[in-house]
Amino acid sequence: MSSFLFLAATQLVWAQEIRSPFERAEAIPVEKSAPEKVAPSRLDQMEFTGLMAIGAEVTISLYDSKTKESVWVPLDGSQDGFAVSGWDEADGTISVSLNGITKQIAINENEIITLKQAAPVQNVASDTAAPEKPVRVKDPETLKKEEEARQFVSNILANGMKQREEFRRSREARLSGSRRD
Repeated sequence: MSSFLFLAATQLVWAQEIRSPFERAEAIPVEKSAPEKVAPSRLDQMEFTGLMAIGAEVTISLYDSKTKESVWVPLDGSQDGFAVSGWDEADGTISVSLNGITKQIAINENEIITLKQAAPVQNVASDTAAPEKPVRVKDPETLKKEEEARQFVSNILANGMKQREEFRRSREARLSGSRRD
């Protein structure tokens, strides 16, 4: 009982009212700082897959391993939102930017193949005309023989179809006659 009096006295001293033990205690809101979740950037899945240099123009190939898509981005230029702003051959990295986020992507250890200079393309509308294909003209006797051959084959096919139709009808007649008996 003395402990009860002691509690009652301390609460009076602190000017707090005595609460029922059946009331819910008011929770003091605790401010928890949630760890900032960094959303994965599309740059995280990008890989360097190639480089093409034609004259002074350098184009970098990047591959998105998540979406299985690739994009060719010109050096110091942009394509589909990607921008390649730097290429450090000594460190083996390239600087790629997307939506204001820049990331260094490692250049894979691939074999660099220098392509031979392609032969100059000839102009289609050049002065030299393409050789004409000779047109074969058939004499009237050959044309008549070819027409007779086509007619002969056509007659054979028509006779074969006629014979099959007669055979089908005779078979149906025999079957219907045997059912009646």
